[in-house]
Amino acid sequence: MTKPLRILAWEITRRCPMACQHCRGASRNKCYTNELSTAEAKRILDSLVAAITPPARKPIIIFTGGEPMFREDLPELVRYATRCGFPSVLAPCGRFATSERLAELKDAGIRAISLSVDGATAETHDAFRGVPGAFQMALDAMDAARKVGLPFQINHTLTRAGLNNLRTMRDFALAQGATRLDVFFLVPVGRGSALSAQCLTDTETEAALNEILALDDEGVLPIHVTCEPRILSVAATRETPPKSPFNGCMAGAGFLFLSHTGHLQPCGFYELPLGDVREFNCDLPATLEASKRYNALNGGPICLARAAAHRA
Repeated sequence: MTKPLRILAWEITRRCPMACQHCRGASRNKCYTNELSTAEAKRILDSLVAAITPPARKPIIIFTGGEPMFREDLPELVRYATRCGFPSVLAPCGRFATSERLAELKDAGIRAISLSVDGATAETHDAFRGVPGAFQMALDAMDAARKVGLPFQINHTLTRAGLNNLRTMRDFALAQGATRLDVFFLVPVGRGSALSAQCLTDTETEAALNEILALDDEGVLPIHVTCEPRILSVAATRETPPKSPFNGCMAGAGFLFLSHTGHLQPCGFYELPLGDVREFNCDLPATLEASKRYNALNGGPICLARAAAHRA
């Protein structure tokens, strides 16, 4: 492959029962047409296997959506990816994450899941997710994951309204037994474009990043930051290095997003077309080889998705 691929976020369906205010894909609870078939998905995985030469590591596959558990063939896809040697994780919304289904997916090869919680109470989380009972669904999913011994991390989208809740969310994640808290800085795309006023100012961003680093210094729970690479420059000003590993923008530089219809993007929030795998017989590496845009991407110290959203 042209560049090493570390993580492939694969939107295997766009259908979702939630109505999240910030949803990048404006997903709805309806059947979407033209989604990649089981056979096409397997050809994509085969193409990745053929393009990776040891000792290069195979990328982590994040089966996401929409709600990936809407796909009836999800266990089959996970099992196939596992046989191909890809570490596989899952990003469900929680509604269908029962202990029985999680046990089946763990047996197929899922190593961990992520669950989004955007407030430590039902009132705040349900309002953000647009569905009454969403908070309880997330709690039930965490309970199911604990029962089957499946590690989970909590994803939390940070907005101006939630600036004072970072410690609360860290403590919530710790109490639930999460392996990590991943703080996503809001990118105003999709339905989230209506929330642009909730994006943090530069001053608020710096304050939030310093608070995240202070929480990280306590060493009680690993923390990650997504869509805000300025964490690196802020960390460089502090006396001690962070305990958790942080990174700059990975869009197209180790990270890729594959849509439900086979279109490649640098990440889910950055809708820069990199090619359609169907035009290359579902050969993902060949699609990238032909993409001048992909080969020009290097990630870097700014969030490319947010920069593109501001230009739009």
